[in-house]
Amino acid sequence: MARNGFEPLQEISLGKELQILIIEDDLADAVRLTHELKRQGLTFCCVRVETRDDFLSALERQPPDLILSDHGLPSFSGFAALEIVQERSPHVPFIFVTGSYDQNLMVEMFDAGAAGYVFKNRLSELVPVIEQALDEAQQRAQRSEESAAVSAQPPVRSEAKAPNNLRPICGRCKNVRNDRGDWEPLESHLKKHLQATVVLALCPACAK
Repeated sequence: MARNGFEPLQEISLGKELQILIIEDDLADAVRLTHELKRQGLTFCCVRVETRDDFLSALERQPPDLILSDHGLPSFSGFAALEIVQERSPHVPFIFVTGSYDQNLMVEMFDAGAAGYVFKNRLSELVPVIEQALDEAQQRAQRSEESAAVSAQPPVRSEAKAPNNLRPICGRCKNVRNDRGDWEPLESHLKKHLQATVVLALCPACAK
């Protein structure tokens, strides 16, 4: 029986559950999909939706770990759902489960930000695609955390190889490196290069 507009298709309580949101108007296709996930040993709990309103409510009630979607529903497009996910939860892998073999459609799916796609008559490939998508999402999250940690650290002042239009200036002695690679006082350098742009660095003498 549907609850609040959502129809639970499969609930497995062994171990850590993967929260899956399924966008599919064909109940038989959704059941086949969940049976295949269970057959391959995936531990999950899922909810099926068909409309935009139900989809938005599901995202708010139980943020999913993964979204599986048909690409074309009578009242709601899988691409419209993907656009919403890209805006609100870009870290959540979005996988199309489609019956279409249109190559242009496949390209469009990836261009839109999909993590992958699986044909409905090849559901045996679904779990490997899911595992790959979740692994990639985890790696992206780790890279993001590492990048944030590096950004939070004080900048390292070193002798940088700046582009030609930038001039490194030592943060200690305030000498500037000229085009020849020599370090000279800031005042004399600016007299010769009135429009020069400088970037913070550390000259060899101060580095010692």
